Amino acid sequence: MVDLKDPKDVASFLYCSSSLEERTFSLYRNLAEKTSDSLARSIFTYIAYDSLKHSVIMKGIAQTISASVPKSSDCEKKLASIWTNVADLAEEVINKQRFSNSELPDLSNRLAGFENSLSEEYFILVQSKTLQFMAKELSQLYNVDFENVRDVFGLITKDEENHREILYSLVEHFTKEPAKDTTPVVKYQHPEAW
Repeated sequence: MVDLKDPKDVASFLYCSSSLEERTFSLYRNLAEKTSDSLARSIFTYIAYDSLKHSVIMKGIAQTISASVPKSSDCEKKLASIWTNVADLAEEVINKQRFSNSELPDLSNRLAGFENSLSEEYFILVQSKTLQFMAKELSQLYNVDFENVRDVFGLITKDEENHREILYSLVEHFTKEPAKDTTPVVKYQHPEAW
């Protein structure tokens, strides 16, 4: 988690989170395009556009606080492992021509872990004592109502948790055994006698 000592640090974190969500959008959109299963494709598309929505919201809040946009390398340092995680997943998707249904359970599990990390990161931000102490200052200096920002991040956190659950259901979809046919097999001995 990033140390949020002043409003510019908060804005920087939000800009970086916005950039991360934009990358996440690209990851899921590319994955949807390389998946032949219609259920998986629709789930990946759904998550992609939620990520784009999150990116736009965070960027808007950040711009309200500060116009200073951090460099991509600074964001990479601030969001360390989660930034690397999305970069690695994105590279894997870009380098693959198509994803077979047999590859999707493992990939979906890894994506669910990534979504869990995002959810935790945003939850920590919402619960940050430093941010709560800065709420009054943010409100006065930048006309940002902390309670509204907190509510927005609460919704984003719920979205990330929802993404994780949807991805786990996709894993189940691809790994469950097909239903056994329980229709009795009947063998007729002398059909001519009918």
